[in-house]
Amino acid sequence: MSKTVKVNGDARVLAICVDSMSLDFARAHLGRLPALRTLLTADGALKELTSPADRLTASVWVSFATGAQPGAHGHYYPFQWDQEAMAFSRVSSPDWRARLPVEPFWHDLARRGVKTVAFDPGTPNDAASAPHTEIINWSYQSSGAASASDPALLAELRRRFGRRPIGKEVPVPKTLAQSRRIRDDLIRSIEAKAEAALWLMAREDWRFFLTAFYEIHRAGHNLLVVGGDFGSEADPDALLAVYEAQDRALGRILEGAADANTTVIFFSLHGMEPNRAQDHFLAPLLARLSGAWVAHREGAPAPARPENLMARLRAAVPAHIQYSLAYLLGEHVQDWVVNRALTGGADWSRTPVFRYASGGEGYLRLNIKGRERQGCLDRDEVPGFVTWLKERLCEIRLPDSGGPLVRAIYDARDLYPGERAEYLPDLIIDYAPDEPAHAISSPAIGRLDAHLDTGRGGNHCGAAFMIVAGPGRTHAATAEVRDIHDMRTFIESLLFDQSCAARTAAESMPARSDA
Repeated sequence: MSKTVKVNGDARVLAICVDSMSLDFARAHLGRLPALRTLLTADGALKELTSPADRLTASVWVSFATGAQPGAHGHYYPFQWDQEAMAFSRVSSPDWRARLPVEPFWHDLARRGVKTVAFDPGTPNDAASAPHTEIINWSYQSSGAASASDPALLAELRRRFGRRPIGKEVPVPKTLAQSRRIRDDLIRSIEAKAEAALWLMAREDWRFFLTAFYEIHRAGHNLLVVGGDFGSEADPDALLAVYEAQDRALGRILEGAADANTTVIFFSLHGMEPNRAQDHFLAPLLARLSGAWVAHREGAPAPARPENLMARLRAAVPAHIQYSLAYLLGEHVQDWVVNRALTGGADWSRTPVFRYASGGEGYLRLNIKGRERQGCLDRDEVPGFVTWLKERLCEIRLPDSGGPLVRAIYDARDLYPGERAEYLPDLIIDYAPDEPAHAISSPAIGRLDAHLDTGRGGNHCGAAFMIVAGPGRTHAATAEVRDIHDMRTFIESLLFDQSCAARTAAESMPARSDA
């Protein structure tokens, strides 16, 4: 006999995500982060969580929203590969939303009677169809059009708090003056998001309120000071200044939500660490390996690949000009430029493997006939080619140290099986160096010299966490939360199960006599 689940009508959940917060960095500076210190040391229960961000860093929001792993939902990056178009496009576009629909669990909560507000979750669904109050991409890390369940509400939000306080990010090296402007802009953006969240919390009747801040995400990329030459110039305390602003905002929101019925979940779906990206080598090394494979297969040297003029132009244009152009060019122009830089000049018939767009991770796609519109590899060639490719990649060394470039290579479908695993990269490279290298070499590729020029001192890692405060901190379901995709069930338990206090009170009542 199934158990009837009762709605705990008094329980409320306030979920606050600070995207890409480094718990280690925050712990090292708790003396200057009083709101977080109180959560960690007095009021809250901390759970450190696993996350698919250890391999697919940008898959985390959809994993959280659906309670599923990447192989089930198919999302790994905001700019994904379309094998019919032989190009990359945004997963927030109408075509992609139809192809890979995302149904966040809070939509289900609303349909089950839980009054819900979702304010800037990092999901690619269209908020216009949400069965509750939802606003997406008002002030979010990635660019894109905002949407809302109520267009008038979005217009009012923009009128009161600005159109897009966080602005755009341009992945080029920043000068000290630019980094200072980024720091100040992010602090103002945090203040605007906090004001907007408090306004929505007071305006709307809610039992589940979800909001997210992305300024620490942006700051971690650009303001983390590193020892190498791959980051941007930044003041030593610039990143901490943004954390302090976030802490002040957290304190204000917690004060505004404090009551005996509200459980607060403060969380991050992935973390930030010093950048280890090596994708500045991927395009040339794959071009050389592809040529070597074609020569091996056809018994003759492959013709030289035409030069990718867009990639060369992007490398030649000074960083400050790229920084300015990104604010002037529209989103569609930017997407076209990125596509040309990644795929321009490709002879697909002689390209057995190519790199995916990513945030620095090593994602590879096999160009298989019958799957890609302009395939190269016959199906029966694939196992032999993959074995050969993995061997060649693992031969690559850093000339200075002799250490390997590649620690391991994973088959994504083995890591994340599921009905949409076909949308994920085929292979995921785990790089070995602790920071971006300047040169690599092997018998197959010779020597390549390159420099990471994104200006990102920090990049993502899989370290996620949640801190639970309020009546839900002792709920039995907290023990079951081990990964970020478990958080859905936990939140549902808080809202639909009777609270621990209610159960305790019921158990302490004397047994009823029917005599």
